[in-house]
Amino acid sequence: MSEQPITLSVLTRFHREVFLPDVERIVESAERRLRDEMHTLHDSLLVRFERLETEYEAIKAGLGRVEQRLDRVEQRLDTLESDYRNLLAAVHRLEERLSRVERRLDELVEGQRTCALRSEVQDLRDRVDGLKAQVDAIERRLEPSSS
Repeated sequence: MSEQPITLSVLTRFHREVFLPDVERIVESAERRLRDEMHTLHDSLLVRFERLETEYEAIKAGLGRVEQRLDRVEQRLDTLESDYRNLLAAVHRLEERLSRVERRLDELVEGQRTCALRSEVQDLRDRVDGLKAQVDAIERRLEPSSS
């Protein structure tokens, strides 16, 4: 090898013929790998995005069904609340009627007791009258004998 002085033209030629093609090859290889990795990443992101989009649509549809069911449940709940209020009012009316019936029954029972007492008193009066009649009859029998 000859020892040439390193001049700018030699350095430029070395750079152009040796260094630059080597750097271009390295950069091109790295660029190709980076491009491939970016395409792979991009493709995988697209696949994931499509899956997420599909899941999003499924969730949206499911949420719509849940909202519809919730609306139906709310309507049924409103109906049940109305029915409950009506039943409660009916129970209160029945309790009031039952209370009146119980009061009337108590009055009738008390009336029967009074009637039974009157009947018993009348029976006793009749028996007393019968006894008086017997005593009077006995007294009459005794009066002629004593005179």
